[in-house]
Parts: sequence; structure tokens; C-alpha cells
Amino acid sequence: MKKAFVFDLDGTLTNSIYDIGDSVNFLLARRGLPLHSYEEYKTYMGMGIGVTLSKAMPGYDGLPPEEQAALRRDYTVHNEAHCLDKTLPYEGISEALAELQGRRVLLGIFTNKPEILGQKIATTLFADVSFAFILGGVEGAPMKPDPGRVLAELAKAGVSPADTVFVGDGAPDIVTAKNGGMFACGVSWGFKGAGELAGADLIIDHPRELLNLE
Repeated sequence: MKKAFVFDLDGTLTNSIYDIGDSVNFLLARRGLPLHSYEEYKTYMGMGIGVTLSKAMPGYDGLPPEEQAALRRDYTVHNEAHCLDKTLPYEGISEALAELQGRRVLLGIFTNKPEILGQKIATTLFADVSFAFILGGVEGAPMKPDPGRVLAELAKAGVSPADTVFVGDGAPDIVTAKNGGMFACGVSWGFKGAGELAGADLIIDHPRELLNLE
């Protein structure tokens, strides 16, 4: 059995697309801009709220940096108030996490969503899981596909990257795993689908399959 499992959050552990889409649409409506569907938002995800806003909001890229930063903060404030309105774990995730924890493997999260949001969602929906770390987007800190922050946490715990599975639903997750020397496990149930998981060491269709990794 592997000694550590590090998970993406959105599209991997939780189906959060509705709350994310609602928060971005809130910003768009406030500016009188066209709104997007949840299916469209799935294609905007994976590289942090700045990239999502760049894809969803006409004119975002031309705004001064301070105004872009203000929009990211506004998103975070709105989503912090609403990130648990519709967000739920995927079927079988809670059971798989409980089993992994019972096997005493290290569990962690590395998401590109704002860290305050990732921590709120994970500690609420998975209150019985003792994650060793919950890392997310922080202004000025490296994001996926840079594995540096995860590797630092693994080093603290004395776990080798070679004994670690990185689990996610999109290309940034697979590249993060490869960049860090970890086993890359793609999940087919997330936002992106199998077509976004090129290079994965394994693609699984249900969380219970995590329990078979040796």
C-alpha cells in the first residue's frame, strides 16, 4: 500500500461546480455581463480563480492588476459564504477516505482554489478525516503544476514521493504528480473527463479503486 495520498479537491473529492459557478456569475451579474452555465464552468476550472475569471469575464485580462486582485477577493468573500450551499462529496469518497485513514496512510489536499475555501470545505464535509495538510491558492505561493509545497509536506512527514499517489481529475494534477515523482492517478468522474488525463499512471472510475493501489 502506498504511504500517502494527496488529492485535488474540486472535481475529485467534491462536486463544487454549482457553488463556484454561482459565485462567478454573481460577479458577472454585478457588472452587467453575460452569465455562464455550469457545464461551461467545468471547462474554466483547474488553474485557480484568476484563470477562471480570465475565461469567464470579458475584459478581465485588460484590467489593472489591483482591480483583478479586488475581483479575486470579491469572489473569495462571496464563495466563502456560499461554498457549502450545493457542494457535496462524490459518491464513495467519504468511505474511501475513511478506509485509507484506517490504514494509517498520510492524507493531504492540494487544490488551486483559494486556500481558505479549500480548508473550509474539506474540514466541514470530511470532518472525520485527519488531513496532514490542506494546501490551496495563496497570493504569491506556487500553484499546481508546481509540486514544491506538497513535496515539502511529504518531507516533513518522512514520506517519499515514490510512495505517494496524487489523485485528480485534470491535467494540472497529472503534471503535478509527474513533476514531483509521484504516482499519477486520474479520476474519470470529475469536471474534465478521461480526455484531460493523458499521462496518468492509472485512471479510476470509482473511489473504491483507490483501496487497491499497492
